[in-house]
Amino acid sequence: MAIKEECIGGNDDDNTKKLKSDEEAGFDSDSTIDPNNSISSMDEIVEDIQIGLFHYLILISCGLCFAGYSIYYQAIGFIIISACDLDINTSNRGWLSMSLVIGFALGVGVLGRMADIYGRRRILLFSLTINVISMLASAFAFNYNMLVVMASIIGCSHGGLAVSVHTYVVEFFPRRYRGIAAGSMIGFLILGSLFSSTIALLILPHPFYKRMGNIYFSSWRLYLLINIIPMLIGYCIMPCMPDSIRFALEKSERKTVGLVLDKINRINSCCQNDKIFPKQYTMPLIPISDHLDDQNKMAVKNGLQNEIGHFQLFLKPPYLQRFLLLSIGWFGFCFSDQGFTIWLPTVVSYYTSGKVCRHSHHQIHNVSQKAMHDLGFDSFHCQVGENLKKVIMDILFGNLFSIPIAIMCLLLVNRIGRKWLYWPMITFCGFCILLILLIDNELSALILGSLFTSISNNTWIPYKTWSSELFPTKVRSTAIGIFNVIGHTGSILAMITFSLLFHKNCTATLIIFSSLGLLTGLAGLFLPDTTNADID
Repeated sequence: MAIKEECIGGNDDDNTKKLKSDEEAGFDSDSTIDPNNSISSMDEIVEDIQIGLFHYLILISCGLCFAGYSIYYQAIGFIIISACDLDINTSNRGWLSMSLVIGFALGVGVLGRMADIYGRRRILLFSLTINVISMLASAFAFNYNMLVVMASIIGCSHGGLAVSVHTYVVEFFPRRYRGIAAGSMIGFLILGSLFSSTIALLILPHPFYKRMGNIYFSSWRLYLLINIIPMLIGYCIMPCMPDSIRFALEKSERKTVGLVLDKINRINSCCQNDKIFPKQYTMPLIPISDHLDDQNKMAVKNGLQNEIGHFQLFLKPPYLQRFLLLSIGWFGFCFSDQGFTIWLPTVVSYYTSGKVCRHSHHQIHNVSQKAMHDLGFDSFHCQVGENLKKVIMDILFGNLFSIPIAIMCLLLVNRIGRKWLYWPMITFCGFCILLILLIDNELSALILGSLFTSISNNTWIPYKTWSSELFPTKVRSTAIGIFNVIGHTGSILAMITFSLLFHKNCTATLIIFSSLGLLTGLAGLFLPDTTNADID
């Protein structure tokens, strides 16, 4: 039954209800206490919300917004090899991807904390607004430097989305549906990559150049504009969505909770004939922070000492070994798989242009030299026509194969376990990079690139779950935060390594990426599997 929160009362006792601390009540801090000691917990309120149209709308809206990350992440790889009217060359092509990752890391750190202060929906709307404006500006960038600056801003906005969208979605769903809701976010990422590569196939191989002031409005600019559409649809739906109900309950905002539940009730009623009657619960009027007892105040004063004790757990067995092995794993995974993903179009285009890594003969790019020369473009560093079509088709097939592999991962992650699902996937990705070098021809690069894409897209499914389950609840979020910092450091180093080394020595580049992928898989063998285990 859909519900609407109303404060029970009318007398002085009811108007002085307050939220007690965990030590006072013996319950979670998101429980409300009435004079008769009856409890309406936050989970109880959310569990009673009926799944309906509202939940589908919020899932679609947030999913489309979150898909914008994978859309732009993949678009960068295509832009690097197709933006022939920009001054992109081997010395500066790495700036674009590095600026995105650096901006993302900053956004995760800053906007994540702001989402806990100002609310998930506000940060989502702020991040979406910045993202849409920056994407529009990128499509009309007058030079490569402007495109790089916009990429850093877009990365920062994607960081705000990443830390807010999952929390915002799951806080509306009862516990039995949270896993499905969170898994759907990964599904939207795969669909976003599929959308981006499909649009690239339709537009990028057919270049056109129309003079607009100081820029050429070309195919890659149109490609970026169309890529905004999914996020723009989600952005248009988001203002109609309410604030997070759990955030409002945590902040004891009685009026906001009432408005949220009323909106859920009205949206769900749109497709129901029966009238829905609201259910009543007690509501906290004063936040817990106004009623800290002396013991809690003393704990606040000793906060620094508590923080030191919090991190000391990582130095104790068995968590020290797990921390070190996962640090190697996250660094190697982000360096090898995530770093190589964004450069895969460059690698494939290298082979489709008649080049190889281990042999001395090189051929000229199969592009229209006259057309590029007439426009004043450097054809050596950009792809058009059939060569570009081959590259995009390769990535597109990989994204298509990602869908059945994602379904397989969701079915097997609780059966064969996180460890024995993750290890063969990351090892296979490392071998794919190595085989590209060993076979060293165009056909093998196309096949192995497609296989790499399909597996790499889904490796996070077991690995993120496994990483979080290897640490107890009290330090789990801290551990995942540290691993994200380590992983993004690996991604940034991967961008630098590839951009500086590939066109000088592609053999050494592929060996480095392959070795780190295989090392990551080896480190995972020394970690215990947590499937169906007591994680605390």
